Amino acid sequence: MKITFYFDPSCPFSWITSRWLLQISDQRDVDVAWRPFSLALKNDELTEKSDETSHAQSHRDSHRMLRVMLAAEQTHGVELIRSYTESGMVRHILGDPLDDDGIAWVIRNLEIPEGIIAAADDASFDEQLQASLDDALSVVGNDIGVPTIVFELPNGSKQGYFGPVLNELPDLEDSLRIWDGLSQLATVPGFYELKRSRPDGNPNVGSTARC
Repeated sequence: MKITFYFDPSCPFSWITSRWLLQISDQRDVDVAWRPFSLALKNDELTEKSDETSHAQSHRDSHRMLRVMLAAEQTHGVELIRSYTESGMVRHILGDPLDDDGIAWVIRNLEIPEGIIAAADDASFDEQLQASLDDALSVVGNDIGVPTIVFELPNGSKQGYFGPVLNELPDLEDSLRIWDGLSQLATVPGFYELKRSRPDGNPNVGSTARC
């Protein structure tokens, strides 16, 4: 099954779901394409505002990281999933911001030239980031964030959803149960939504450290 997974490096839920996908992809026939989804673009947060939310700066940091990811992919052949994994180690496992120091840490671990950090402030990458965002929204609609998964159906059409939102990384058995159920539901044209209230507290990103 072919799917496209849209991610923003700042989002802990996106991070957990990405680790879940990696966990099940060795056990199921899943071909994952990894695509950026800039929350800073989606929420019009590239320019600092007096009334912005507490997440806005993190989204801007993430947007700069996404520019570097695209540069690393295009000039050094670094797959997006690899640079996303390194950024997640900084943001979600170490708990550090994706500021210049965080981006530099990612670059060092990717073993690519340090000068590529200049791409963080290169707005020419924003056209590609906007196009990727638009692709997701064209399938799923505007009322989404990340994680978002788009499924390619046997007839070539696409059907996508915000989610699944996981509060922690399940063990392999439960991960496979989630995938098996989701892949059946998500590819039924009439299926629309499952939802419940989110539990209190932050997601357990530490659960991904074992993967």
